[in-house]
Amino acid sequence: MSRLLPGEHLLRLSRREMTASPEAALARALPISLREAEVLLWLSRGKSNRDIAEILTLSPRTVNKHLEQIFKKIGVENRTSAAGVAIRILGES
Repeated sequence: MSRLLPGEHLLRLSRREMTASPEAALARALPISLREAEVLLWLSRGKSNRDIAEILTLSPRTVNKHLEQIFKKIGVENRTSAAGVAIRILGES
């Protein structure tokens, strides 16, 4: 490898650096906030409202409210359907 000249910079890109976080991918693909995307991600990983609340340092009631908004925004009626939407999106990214 040759030496860098003054003012030159060497950047190393890896596939991991170029891919967005799962939360960002969900927020980009769906009309939801980043916080709602975090909740949806944990839901898609099989976590209960109480588990999600503990992971994200929220109250279970707040998680429930986020889920109500997510269901409305993505046009589903239940947890299973919402998780399916998230899994499909994350599988494509």
